[in-house]
Amino acid sequence: MSISVLIPWVTVREVPVDVEIVRAPVIESLCTVLTGTMQPSPKVAVIRFHRGMQQGLLGRISRSSIMEYHAFGIISEGRHARYHYMICGVQGDFTKALVSDPPKTLWTRELKFAGVGHASAMFKRGIRICTGTGIGAALSTCIQSPNWFLIWIGSDQEKTFGPTITGLIRKHVEPERMILWDSRKRGGRPDTVQLLKDTWKSWGAEVIFITSNMQGNDEMMQGCREAGLHAFGTLWDF
Repeated sequence: MSISVLIPWVTVREVPVDVEIVRAPVIESLCTVLTGTMQPSPKVAVIRFHRGMQQGLLGRISRSSIMEYHAFGIISEGRHARYHYMICGVQGDFTKALVSDPPKTLWTRELKFAGVGHASAMFKRGIRICTGTGIGAALSTCIQSPNWFLIWIGSDQEKTFGPTITGLIRKHVEPERMILWDSRKRGGRPDTVQLLKDTWKSWGAEVIFITSNMQGNDEMMQGCREAGLHAFGTLWDF
């Protein structure tokens, strides 16, 4: 037990990073009209690290070597890729500081840990559904396996999450293998359970992996259970 606790700390390293700051287009336009200056509100920080990763992993990062580590999903094109990425929604003090004072380096544990997506190799065909920044935990599975269908629900994803993330999707996920639901253009969120039922049938899926907030996760999990669809969602009891 003591060895398993120590091993992640032995792998702590300070690594170089690049931070892409993505700003809200609506607020940007409003501020330009009202003040004549560009004062957009940051919504997402996309952090780029060197080295590719296998799908389904989560990573921890910090400004300090020993304190305040934060976990995020890892996006990568594969083990032999040049980079991997983390998507950080700008909400708490840590993520706000990524925008106000972008770091040149961050501390991370090079021993990553598995998320729910790591189990995707156990199934022949599946559906990966996520909302908002949940794409950070979901996208690698669909990039690295042609047998997984991506459903991403969000608001104006291309402008909200920037060219890096949307570019990876366009490069690796074929149009017939994804649904990008833009709630702004479509006037609201979809009936997620019905959407999953339809995709389950058309894609011939065996399982559904869900990454969403607590309410969305519970709604989809309950709906899948009632419909007899095999699904795994996010744990909220830690």
